[in-house]
This record gives sequence, C-alpha cells and structure tokens, in this order.
Amino acid sequence: MLSRYDGKERTRYRLSNFLDSHQRSKLLNFDASPAPLIWLNVEKFTTRRFHALMSRNPLLRPRRAAAGLTAVLSLLAGGLLASSPAYAATATPGRFLLVGGLLSQNVAVHGVAKDGTLSKVAGSPFAASAGFSIVVTPDGKNAYVATLTGSSITGYRIGADGKLTAIPGGKVGTGAAVVGLALTPDGSRLFATMGGGENEVRSYDVAASGAITKTTAPPAAVPGDSALSLPALSPDGRFLFVTSTLLSKVTSFAVAPDGRLTLIGQYPTGNVPALPAVTPDGKFLYISNEQGASLIGFAIGADGTLTPTPGGPYPTGDLPHGAAITADSGRLYVPTAGSGAVEGFRIGADGALASLPGSPYDAPDGMPGRTILSPDGKVLFLADVFSPGVTSRVHSYNVGENGGLAPTGLPATNTGVLMNDGPSAVLTPDQGPTASVRVVSAQGGTGFFSAAASSDPDGRIVRYDWDFGDGQTLTTTEPEVAHTFTGAGPRTVKVTVTDDEGCSTKAVFIGQTVSCNGGPRATATVTAP
Repeated sequence: MLSRYDGKERTRYRLSNFLDSHQRSKLLNFDASPAPLIWLNVEKFTTRRFHALMSRNPLLRPRRAAAGLTAVLSLLAGGLLASSPAYAATATPGRFLLVGGLLSQNVAVHGVAKDGTLSKVAGSPFAASAGFSIVVTPDGKNAYVATLTGSSITGYRIGADGKLTAIPGGKVGTGAAVVGLALTPDGSRLFATMGGGENEVRSYDVAASGAITKTTAPPAAVPGDSALSLPALSPDGRFLFVTSTLLSKVTSFAVAPDGRLTLIGQYPTGNVPALPAVTPDGKFLYISNEQGASLIGFAIGADGTLTPTPGGPYPTGDLPHGAAITADSGRLYVPTAGSGAVEGFRIGADGALASLPGSPYDAPDGMPGRTILSPDGKVLFLADVFSPGVTSRVHSYNVGENGGLAPTGLPATNTGVLMNDGPSAVLTPDQGPTASVRVVSAQGGTGFFSAAASSDPDGRIVRYDWDFGDGQTLTTTEPEVAHTFTGAGPRTVKVTVTDDEGCSTKAVFIGQTVSCNGGPRATATVTAP
C-alpha cells in the first residue's frame, strides 16, 4: 500500500486530489476518517518521475487532477480505456496473471507464455470490487478478492480460457473493509485482515466447490491501532505474521488446526511496514518499510518468535513495495515505487541481504509496485501502481544465472486497471507433475523400468530421479532405465519427477499464494522382482 507519514511537511499527492471526503471514506470504509490513508509520495518522485508522468498525460496534471481522475473513471466505466491487445505467443496452459485495480474496481487477466509474453483474455478487465489483495488457490482454478468498498471477500472461478465468473457461495460479507488475504498452502483456509476500527484477523474455510464460510474460531485482535494490516503465512501453515502499518510493528500468531490464532509476540519493524513475504524454506520473513526506505528481515523460530536478521534493516530506494522471493529461497526482488527501480538481493544463510550484481535495475517511467516471479524463476514481472498511460502496465525482465535482471524487450502490457496496489497482482500456480512407474522386464539381476506414463498438466517432465532400493541412485532426462541390482530379493524402485518449471514434491509458497503446486504425487514406486 502506498502510504506516507513521517511528521515532515512535504509536497504530497493524496487521494484528496482525486476523490472527495465522502468518496475516500466509502473507498476505505472508514466512517469518519478525515485523512486519506493512501498518499502518493513525491519527495524524489516529484522531480523526475512524477512530473514526467504528469506531462505525458494531461488528465494527471496537478491542477486538473480532481476532474481528470473523474474523467478517467468515467472512461473506464464506459470501456474506453482499452488494455493491450493480445500478442502472438502461446500461453502456458492454464497460466494467467491477475492484476487488480483499486480505483477502477476490476481485475485484469492475461495469459502468460514461457518467454513472458502476456496476451489479454477476452473480456478483461472483469468487474470486481478489487482492493489491496488477491489470492489464487493451489490448483489455479479459483481467485479470491479482498473488497474495501463492499466489505466482503468474493471468489471467482478462473476458466480454462482465463475468464472470471462468480463462484456460487463464494462471497461472504464481513461488515468491515478487508485489507489483506492469505490462503493456506493446501488452499483449505483463508485468513483476512480487517481494516478500520475492527483491526483483527478472521478465518474462513474454503470448500472444494470454492464456497467460503466463516470458521468457528473467534477473530484475533491485532494489538494496537493499525488501520491497515497485511498477512503472510509460514509455508507449513503453523504461523501467521501481520504487519501493523501505523504502529511500525509485525505481530506473530500461532495457527491452530481449527483456525484459532494465539498471539506469540509483536516486534518492531521500520517506518510504515507494508507487504510481508516469507522464504519458501520457512526460515525468514521480510517486510518492506515503505517510509523507512528499507527492508527488514526476521529469522522465524521453531516456536514462531521473530529475531532480526544481521545487518538489518537493509537500505533500498524510496517506497519499497511488494517483494518476490525465488523458489530456492536464495534471492529477493523488491520494487521501489518512489525511485523507479527494482532492487535485487542475495539472501544469506543467516538471512542477511546483500545486493545482487547490477542492482538497482531501472524500471520504465511509472510507479513500480509489485514484482512477480515466474514459477521457474526465469522471468520477473513488474506491475506498476500508476503508469504514464494512467492505467497500470506490466513489464518483464529476464533473470540471469547470477540473479541480475535485463529487460526482455517485450512491449509493456496495459492491463486496463487503475491503481494496482498491495499484493493484488498474482500468477496462477505451476501445477506439479504426477509420477508413474512400471517394470518393463526383469532378467536375472537386471530390471528395465519405465516412467513414461508420468505426466505434467501444464508443461513437460525434464528430470527423473531414481532410487533402486539397493543403495544406488540415478538421475536421467529420459523416462526409461535399466539397472543391475546388488544382492538378491525384491526391491522397491522409486522415481521422482520434476517438471520444466522446477516443480516436484514440494509446494513453493511465500506467504499468500502458492507458486508451485508440488506434492507427493511427483513420486511413484514399484516392486522389482
């Protein structure tokens, strides 16, 4: 979330430039909030990027801002601000990028090709009361949208063609603005942070049909007064971490099987902590300190306690925002909306961050707000909060072997949504492979085995790891092997498969949505005579 307050007087562009007090109150669901909760900081942004953006689009010039945005919203409602056309590239089956628009109240959906090319889904963007958060189920079939103005959580079915349709029973009223969402790695439970005076976390069960119902667990209060909080779950689902924007703290909760939350502790962060992310190995939590121009890291204890990582907080450019972490927990990328860049860090064994070669990496004019990594970690997508063309654009970078970023050269994609803020840009997960193995023949002490019936729903299998049960192992790129056993007697032969995006036996999760829906189905066994 873009926010600003450090007690200093400086030029700011606020929601009051665009919306009157009644509209702001309705948007943020605060009945008597005289001050806007989202400010566009222009300390450095003013001198360079903001004036560039303003000069390129007369609708955004300061003197015409109020009327300008009204016109923009009217155009959006009439469908006159079209998003980018489709490009001639084959999307990965079932792989889509969802981008929410806070001010336009809709969600854009684009198909995603392996090289990072985005193709607009017919009918996108789709009407939805989008807020700060969107999560997608591990199977990639359902999305849940946090709603600020409608005080609800709404579920949408993601069709095979990427179109969004409302899920029967997939909407639940909350009576308060929903700020953030986190979905458990198995997709069975949803945690939601409430804004305004509620300042609490609620839990919801997610049925196989996609319907959501409130659990029997009571809401858990977040200590102190923080109107804007965002959640992140540990990959094992045992702990929930909630940032407190106004308090500059993060709260840790233990998660019971029934969704009940027990307070573990509250820990200082930097100034205005916003978007949290957890490493897929579950060892570290990182939080963007929006007004501290830094990231802070914590080691996650076995009991859910948090300990600051060495050398933190780690300096960044202005307004660090939504970070992405690689599947191997080795690197982190964070956009800096006020500086117009993406910064890359190597994550040390102790959680300390060190800048990657060439970091920071320039971003196109606009306000970069969210980084999203492809499941294989080879492409990084960058979603703008605002872009020179008013509506948010998505840019793409190739990720080098050393972690460095280089633009793909693909054209920026206009999503057609206005103001993508918070963790509301997400890729549908890579679906992990399913292993199958059989004995082709056995002669004497030699067996011939085939895993050719193994499958991957959205790609191909590129690696087979064999364990022959006699102490010998083998890795192949082909599904058939022959093996001569040591010793006599039946053996259990095991094969584990990995797909072309690196997904195998484990899910990859950084706090809100799974990016690789791996699991035990990637392993199969057979008894060799």
